[in-house]
Amino acid sequence: MITLYGCSPNQTSTSVQKNTVCTNTSESFKQIENSWYFKTDPTNSGLANKWYLDKNSTDDWLSINPGAPWENSGVSYDGVAWYKTQVVLPDWSQVFLGFGNIDDYATLWINNIEVGSWTNDESKAVLVNLYEYGTPGTKLDISFRILDHGGFGGIKQPVIVGNDPRSIMSPLQYTSLLSIENPDWPLPSWSKSKPYSWTMTGNANVYTETLVSSDGSVAPWATAPRAELWLYHPKESLLAHPDLHDISFSLFESNPPIPQWHWQSKEISISNLVFSNKDSVRWKVTISNTADYSVSFAIMLAVLPLATNADIAPVCDITTHKNNQVWINGRPFIASNIEPAQMGVGRLEKILSDALNGTVTQSSSLFTNDTKDGSALWKYPLNLSPRQSTQIEFIFPNDPNATLDNSNSSFDKDLNDTLSSWEYKQTHPIISVPDKYVQNALNASLGYLLLSMDPDGPHPGPLAHDAVWVRDSAYTGLALLQYGYENLVKTTIDTTFQSQDTDGRIPPIRGDNVPWQDNEWDSQGQSIFLASEYYSFTKNKLLLNEWYPNINKSANFIIDLISSSPETAAFTGLLPPSKSAEDLGPATWHHYWDNFWSVAGLEHASFVASTLGKHNDASLFLTEAHKLRKSILQSITNSMGPLPPYIPGSLENRSGSAMARGSVPAIWPTEVLSPNSDLIQRSFDYYHKLWVDPDNGGFRHLEGQYWPYGGIELAHAYLKIGRSDVLHQILSWTLQNQTLPGTYAWAEQVNPSNGGFSGGDMPHAWASADYVSLIREMLINEQDTFISLFEGTPLWWFTDNRTVTIQNAPTHFGTISVHTYGNLTIDNNKWLGKLHLDVSGDSPPNGYQWKLPQTPSKLSGPDGTTFVDGNLLIPNKRSNIILYFN
Repeated sequence: MITLYGCSPNQTSTSVQKNTVCTNTSESFKQIENSWYFKTDPTNSGLANKWYLDKNSTDDWLSINPGAPWENSGVSYDGVAWYKTQVVLPDWSQVFLGFGNIDDYATLWINNIEVGSWTNDESKAVLVNLYEYGTPGTKLDISFRILDHGGFGGIKQPVIVGNDPRSIMSPLQYTSLLSIENPDWPLPSWSKSKPYSWTMTGNANVYTETLVSSDGSVAPWATAPRAELWLYHPKESLLAHPDLHDISFSLFESNPPIPQWHWQSKEISISNLVFSNKDSVRWKVTISNTADYSVSFAIMLAVLPLATNADIAPVCDITTHKNNQVWINGRPFIASNIEPAQMGVGRLEKILSDALNGTVTQSSSLFTNDTKDGSALWKYPLNLSPRQSTQIEFIFPNDPNATLDNSNSSFDKDLNDTLSSWEYKQTHPIISVPDKYVQNALNASLGYLLLSMDPDGPHPGPLAHDAVWVRDSAYTGLALLQYGYENLVKTTIDTTFQSQDTDGRIPPIRGDNVPWQDNEWDSQGQSIFLASEYYSFTKNKLLLNEWYPNINKSANFIIDLISSSPETAAFTGLLPPSKSAEDLGPATWHHYWDNFWSVAGLEHASFVASTLGKHNDASLFLTEAHKLRKSILQSITNSMGPLPPYIPGSLENRSGSAMARGSVPAIWPTEVLSPNSDLIQRSFDYYHKLWVDPDNGGFRHLEGQYWPYGGIELAHAYLKIGRSDVLHQILSWTLQNQTLPGTYAWAEQVNPSNGGFSGGDMPHAWASADYVSLIREMLINEQDTFISLFEGTPLWWFTDNRTVTIQNAPTHFGTISVHTYGNLTIDNNKWLGKLHLDVSGDSPPNGYQWKLPQTPSKLSGPDGTTFVDGNLLIPNKRSNIILYFN
């Protein structure tokens, strides 16, 4: 018997950790591991030579287990390959072989018998009844032939032997099976092939995040089980629950990352607000009868062993406690301010079935170590008069090891305290623009960025990205410096250099949840860049001197890397291949991303050395930077011809969207090549035509998915080359395509067909950092000796008595403030009226420049204020300027 159980395409588990005290004591399944043989078949001779036969030798085969792409085991290969192993059938009532995530085509043989073939079954589990091939104690020969058309290849899910379908399926596959068999059950959107996403809230002083999913479920910490609220209508025997078509999200007071959401079923409206303080997570639910007559119904609160991100959150031990609490795995999980009329616990399927009928099983405890699917259900019968409202409050610990807060402080007091904390955190500097969407996204993104900061540095996401990437740290660190959070950046730099290897290598990823370890040659340049930027913003030479040994070692590591690269015509002077940014291509390619970042690292190392009076080092690093830059340009010419139409992503690959994202470090966040060069202008015109304009501002990247942060990085590049039209196109798309609309939360990867999460993590801190940097650099942007004002700023921001304010903004030249106001109007794309521009604070050596859209008919200001070649030149002193336009 062969059975396939499916779920939606492009969905994979993104969890890298589970908080649980569950243990595997069951003998109901076992993963087949450490006994596999693997061999590539580039000539496709395995079928003719019958490699699936047990008598064929495996002496020259590798030892590689299924469960991950074979590229993860160092096999960079596309084509046919084989896996072989042997299994002794256990003495169980039934035995299944289960596998899935095949990439791209598989054929299975058992004991030399062809069982079947499957194509592109990445989202399905395949179950084969092994008792059709033997009895307990029988040794079975298992052989897979895999055909990989490109990209990753192999069997990317462990191959398992188990005695029931659940034991050999992934959590995603099993939950999807339940959803298929029980379409009325209120299971997560990700189990129903529907788009899903999430946002987070938290406290800037606590290193855990509370997740709120697009279906309204709450996970008090990232890997926690979910709590959900449903509504039961007894007259219709109808269980109502929110879905993406009738639930709306926003942020409380449009400022900090405190989500609120609303949904309605028939006459009953349900509004929700969740926030986290330093001790707990608070959830208030307001239930309102919108009708002119009384309505009877019931609120159902469910606790389910399902995670936010298409995974399980194991619950082995679940109990009710004190008539208003649920404890999970021996720890308190949730309490309410109102005792439910009924409360009970049970297996997941039992709880869902009960909820559908509006009933609650009266059971107070359950231990389910085998299935780990303990669940709970509470029932609140209500009768609301016309237009009447009532509230229920829930409280969670904000950490899996914490206790419930027993302070009995009021919800509103805790909310006000949390708001005050966020207001304090977000007041340096103050940026205010008249576009409410741009402003709200700025506030939210800054909040998400702060929530991403853990003691060891920024974690780009709460789930799959719950670790420190040096690459992300460069971008998040720059944004934090621009907004005055230099202490957070110092901690990141300290922990980065503490992780440095003795040879100068900076490990690209670190932390307790590192998903992989490999060589990514950009991390040296990025760590040097961030330390250099820290000095430029703070002028702290003592710290710079303390970090200099690490900077020196990283710079010399780059030089040694280049020296280790083979001297061939194509690769001379470049870094050796590496995995680079993981989305840019195989580890066997020479990615220009790495090389651009290495030039940047060497030039910033030269700047640091010169600042500290180490002139020999400064000269060496600058010379090596020039040599690497020259080699980059020469290799592009060698690859693309004497007049290259664009910069490719790597020397080995002239196609694909990696060229666009991979070339941004050439001009941002630091300039390796001149933004005004013909090569850069041609390249980014080409990228826009291929990868941005077809979706009117959305950047399509790997597998055709949208990558919002990649798009925002490209917006930075277009700002640098003076293409405000493309900048505005990307910014508009980004604001209109929030992955969880209303919360300004973007996923790393977004499904273009439904707008939901498709990969990585969210809210993506790198996207948040790129966004807040973009808005800041549209308003003020450091040049060598002056500040450029309002590059790429929409003209309407200055009209109709609107104001633009940048107050106490850190820059390379000190802290500055800029403010505009006036009575400008726009007529035929021209300004009419008067505009005031006030500039104060520390002074750049050569003051300020603003490239105005038209020549003012008159201007007044301090001595030295002039208008030359379309630029308003402002002296390096406090200035109050008035511009007149007729």
